[in-house]
Amino acid sequence: MKKRHIGMIAAWLLIFIMTGAVIVLADENNPTVSAGEILDHDFIVEGYSVTNDGTIRGDLLSFSQRLTVRGYVEGDIIAFAPDIFIGGEVGGSLRLAGSSIIVASRVARNVMLIGSGLVLDKGSVVLKNAYLMGDTVKSLGTVEGTITIYGTDVTLGGVYNGDVTVHMLGERASLNILQDTVINGKLTYIGANAFTPPSYARVKDYEYIKVSPSEGSSRMDVMAVVKRLATLTVYYLFALLLFRLFPRFFVRSGDFIAKSPLATAGVGMATLGTFVGGLLILLILILLVMTILDKSILGFTGLVFLFFGLMTILFADLPVSLWLGGKIAGKTDSVPARLAAGLVTIQAAKLILKLLGGLPSVGPVFSALGFMVNAAVWLLGTGAIVKTLFSMLKAANRQADAEAEDFSLSD
Repeated sequence: MKKRHIGMIAAWLLIFIMTGAVIVLADENNPTVSAGEILDHDFIVEGYSVTNDGTIRGDLLSFSQRLTVRGYVEGDIIAFAPDIFIGGEVGGSLRLAGSSIIVASRVARNVMLIGSGLVLDKGSVVLKNAYLMGDTVKSLGTVEGTITIYGTDVTLGGVYNGDVTVHMLGERASLNILQDTVINGKLTYIGANAFTPPSYARVKDYEYIKVSPSEGSSRMDVMAVVKRLATLTVYYLFALLLFRLFPRFFVRSGDFIAKSPLATAGVGMATLGTFVGGLLILLILILLVMTILDKSILGFTGLVFLFFGLMTILFADLPVSLWLGGKIAGKTDSVPARLAAGLVTIQAAKLILKLLGGLPSVGPVFSALGFMVNAAVWLLGTGAIVKTLFSMLKAANRQADAEAEDFSLSD
């Protein structure tokens, strides 16, 4: 659960391109927005230590070893860092992943935290909902909406005006409710061991849901589900980062599927054929390199093939999620909402089919259905990515031709 994929994610961040938003890439190791400084655009940075003591009138997106925010951020904060401290005020949502995360600020929308040690400190205020997933979790502030917690060592304090759901991970997990804690909604405790709220805590309603230890190979282990949820959440956060960097490409890929699903799947099948042909060419090149050709030719071809293959494998779910999320969420213009609805639906379908695939009698049927779902998602997603790339290249070529023609006329 503590394994990090920051290295892999940071590698993909080398592909920064400006598309519509002003992006700041800091050259130094410690990019900083100083006190009194005002940025009228998004602040997207990578470095060792990132600090905001000023005002950012946009989103803050950060990949670093340490993130410190004591100023004001008008939009969302999306960050991956081992050490995170968020103070000041946030006008949007918090979506953070790391090792140690402390939030001591007023957040106007939602909070989503994934890490080893999580703290919603005293004085922190969340005006909507909170989702916390970690080993040691301390929630000591005020949450106006609902709060959902996954953890092994959970401490509750502060005021909760909505429902509180606590999922205890493991038989040795513990929940500690501090004195003067107020829960104006319903407290739901989900765990293996019974729990009774202390008399000094003000709890409007309480429910205990007993969870028995998993038995048999057909049952999914609780930690495996949590790891799957954590991976999905990190993937969702990274997808939001990609949307901030490439908004037009991101939305257009989902629109291609909506306009013509069959044609998009056909492009995906053609791409699959290209992959097969590329493997054959790669094998031929290996044989030729062993005899007459330069090794650099093989290296370049292999890198291009590997890059495109990884791009389709990692990102094929995103266009399909946008398309499917649009069907589920209706006519909403919120890309994060469409993306979340689509990703949850796809992953839930895959998980259910995987569980049903373990049944003794009908398992092979559901395993085959799971394979078909994975194949369909890959074909649609890859087809959408390829069509979007080609359409953008065509648009760029038309723009270049038009500029060349204007230049020749001016001469």
